[in-house]
Formats: sequence, C-alpha cells, structure tokens
Amino acid sequence: MEVSFDGMVYRLRASSPMPIATTGEFVLHTFMAEKSKVVMVACTDSLPDSSDFRGQGGDLVSASFSRLNVKGGDMFSGKKVYKPEYVEEDTIYG
Repeated sequence: MEVSFDGMVYRLRASSPMPIATTGEFVLHTFMAEKSKVVMVACTDSLPDSSDFRGQGGDLVSASFSRLNVKGGDMFSGKKVYKPEYVEEDTIYG
C-alpha cells in the first residue's frame, strides 16, 4: 500500500555572476535547467531497493524515508527524487 503525490522540481543551471562594464552590474550566464520528478510518499510499507537508484540500473537520484510511529513500525513516509531531464529555461513554464 502506498499513498503518494507527484511533483516537479526545477533548478536553473548557471555559472557565477560576471561583472560587466557598468559599475555594480552583473550578468548571469545560464545553460538550461534541470527538471526532476519528485514523489512525496505520505505512507508506504516498502522502501526503494538499491537497484532503483541511478548507477544500479534505476532512475532514482536520492530517497529519504522516516519510520512512522504506528503499531508494528512497518510504515514509512518520505521523498523520492528521480534523475533530471535537461530543458531550456523558457520551456519550464511555457
């Protein structure tokens, strides 16, 4: 049994701000964005296997779970983050 909610996380990929000729002004050089699927798991009775992670044949980048305080102690809540997809910044909201 699993109760979960899917979402997306966006992270802008950018270099450090570079100063330009005008005093006190900077330009930010960006190069695409990372779009990652995130699954918030409210309640589950199973944890991800090692084979679910990137590098082991799966698509998970990270996962973090905590045991719920229920009788028997075999229920968990947490978050799974899947490998990112690279997208152009202007396609995030468009």
